[in-house]
Amino acid sequence: MIFKTQQPRTRRKVVITRQAADGIITYSKARHPNEAILVLQGGQNKEQIVIDGLVIPPFASSGPFYSGFPIHDLPFDGSYIGSAHSHPGGSNRPSLEDLNRGFYGFVSVIISHPYEDETIAAYDRNGDKYELKIVESA
Repeated sequence: MIFKTQQPRTRRKVVITRQAADGIITYSKARHPNEAILVLQGGQNKEQIVIDGLVIPPFASSGPFYSGFPIHDLPFDGSYIGSAHSHPGGSNRPSLEDLNRGFYGFVSVIISHPYEDETIAAYDRNGDKYELKIVESA
């Protein structure tokens, strides 16, 4: 009997431009102490997800412990690849609510207070962390 060995699955990386990262940081600081929410624009391939733009979703709502937007009010655009939101409380890990109801697209970026490069993280829909790299341009 011959058994086929499984190849190890290669994990995609998330690349975010400096401009997009600065936009997430600035918007999160402006919305503090409430959560901020943004739609991510970019593209993807087998190796990486590239984030190079941000959109403020229409009719978004937020408070100290929640943020969201009605997906059906978001104009269709094939460049939307995920969402970003802030956690004013200090943890950039996705909550159960984030995973169950707040996931949109291929990637979820979470930034925690004090809103700096070091507090940005990216996750897949299972809550598994992606390797994240901030670059000057995509």
